Amino acid sequence: MKLLIKEIFIVIMLSTILVTFTISSNEIKKLTNGHSNINTSESKRYYLKNTLKETGSQNIVTGIYLEYRLFDSIFEAGILLITATGIIFISKKDETLD
Repeated sequence: MKLLIKEIFIVIMLSTILVTFTISSNEIKKLTNGHSNINTSESKRYYLKNTLKETGSQNIVTGIYLEYRLFDSIFEAGILLITATGIIFISKKDETLD
């Protein structure tokens, strides 16, 4: 019975993720009017002009990654940690049921 509940919970979680990605994808399409490369030339010019001044890094890739995308990367690492913890938790429970 516990295994069935766990499987139902996993299906619900995966369905929720699928629905969330679908809704997000549709919202992105609405915001960009279906164009995937909107304002890329403007972004390139901004980064080429301001990266050295704003970050102090002569390497543009390093400047963008460490200054502009730092919080994004930290949150991605946090999500990865939470996901790995959840997988370990689910795996441990399976071992005790057998």
